[in-house]
Amino acid sequence: MLGGPAAAPGGLSAALASLGGQMGPGAGLVVRASESNGPLSWGGPKRFAGLLDGGAETVALGGHRGMGANVWHPTSTTPIPAPFRENTLKSFQRAVACGASFLEFDVQVTKDGVPVIWHDNYVVYGDEAAPTSRLIADLTAEEFRRLAPINDLIAEAAASGAPGVLEGGSPLGGSPMGGSPLGGSPMGGSPLGGSPSASAWSLASLESSATASTASSGRARLLRKHKNGEPAVACEPTLRSWLCQEEDHFPTLAEVFATIPPDVAFDIEVKMATPDDLAVTPAEEVDRMVSTTLAAVDAGLAAHGPRLVMFSSFDPEICVEIKRRWPDAPVMFLSGGGVYAHADPRRTSVAAAIDFAAGAGLQGVILNTLALQAEAQMVQAALARGLRVMTYGLPNDDPEWVRAQQRMGVQGVIVDDVAGVAAALSASA
Repeated sequence: MLGGPAAAPGGLSAALASLGGQMGPGAGLVVRASESNGPLSWGGPKRFAGLLDGGAETVALGGHRGMGANVWHPTSTTPIPAPFRENTLKSFQRAVACGASFLEFDVQVTKDGVPVIWHDNYVVYGDEAAPTSRLIADLTAEEFRRLAPINDLIAEAAASGAPGVLEGGSPLGGSPMGGSPLGGSPMGGSPLGGSPSASAWSLASLESSATASTASSGRARLLRKHKNGEPAVACEPTLRSWLCQEEDHFPTLAEVFATIPPDVAFDIEVKMATPDDLAVTPAEEVDRMVSTTLAAVDAGLAAHGPRLVMFSSFDPEICVEIKRRWPDAPVMFLSGGGVYAHADPRRTSVAAAIDFAAGAGLQGVILNTLALQAEAQMVQAALARGLRVMTYGLPNDDPEWVRAQQRMGVQGVIVDDVAGVAAALSASA
């Protein structure tokens, strides 16, 4: 058994008392969704069910990393920048404005013990021909802060008059639009605009324009590849400059508590970067992650007031340890349901996830929606064990599938297209 407090410290205790019924004695009990065969009642923006509301006729609508994960197809010849950089304050704020009733985000802990918001196993930066890959656990908070999206570097290069930046402050020329250093006239949702060939030429120009700022500022150009369970290799086909239309820095957990209004609930995923062939996470790594994360949450609650906070993790040891230290805090077990291979059998099927969550006294499971599509009966199996059921995954961007899940008894969905799903469900109210 690991060290640490066995009960919630001051900040969480105050939050529990203030929130009352939402996180009181019934927080661990399942309250089934409406079994009525009549029309479902969907709330509009700001009126979706709360994160752990029981008996609601709506589902809780969660923003995945805010306004959605930044993804691109591995065979694409040109990247399509996402509207918002994932896991940033701007993305979180926009998701709330679009109607999300809670925010899902990933927390990792730096080498010097600072919880930061970051999803991937590896931070990849530098040049595609010689990329550097490092774990968050190997970076200090200051090194993490110096990671720079290419757009930021281009803006810095433009401001300094670096070679390669054309007149008007844009490497593409013309007048920048929408506050973007890329400038030009966005087409098809891309700030690069123009035809695919023009976009490819523009990307090369943008990267060239950022080089001088990278060298002079000591900041590292941020890269990303399609999958990052392993370090990046030189000239990997899917390794690209990580472009987004709306830039923002990656925040600390403390910044998120300080910035997001307290009526917005948090689903804090404690993100582990341990390899898939490791069946059980070492106790010292569990302690490192849990101790610092809980301390930051407690400090955030104490400083900024009560807030509904739920914890989740794909790592069973993390879930057990959080529940041991803070028995009143809601903890959900994340499960790929067999979609991802892993040495730990608890992670390889929906049935195993349900057995583990029920046996560990957790509040419920958050299932990969692809697995649920193949095994819809598992929702009732989980409910029968006294568990809440939520889901995540790209199919949740289909409002009809969200409606179907609600009828099955799913109580919360984590979506990437927050604006689209919220609007569709509100329109059908």
